[in-house]
Amino acid sequence: MASQNFSIRTEPAILAELDKLAEAQNRSRNFVVNEAIERYLAEERQWTAQVQAGLAAAAAGDFATDAEMDALFEKFEAEADR
Repeated sequence: MASQNFSIRTEPAILAELDKLAEAQNRSRNFVVNEAIERYLAEERQWTAQVQAGLAAAAAGDFATDAEMDALFEKFEAEADR
């Protein structure tokens, strides 16, 4: 696939950190930025899919029962008490 150029503005500290990572990995700044973008997009695709699934379930009336919610809250409280 052909690549395209684009530019962004960022803080000098972020650019310096990118350069440190690239040097530590013996990679180019371009490689590190592209890898970060790919990871971000994968996470966002997953998040969007989960939100869409939740919206579809809600539209279908698929909600947790009061008992299921009580059990979930009890679990969280027990973990918090540890």
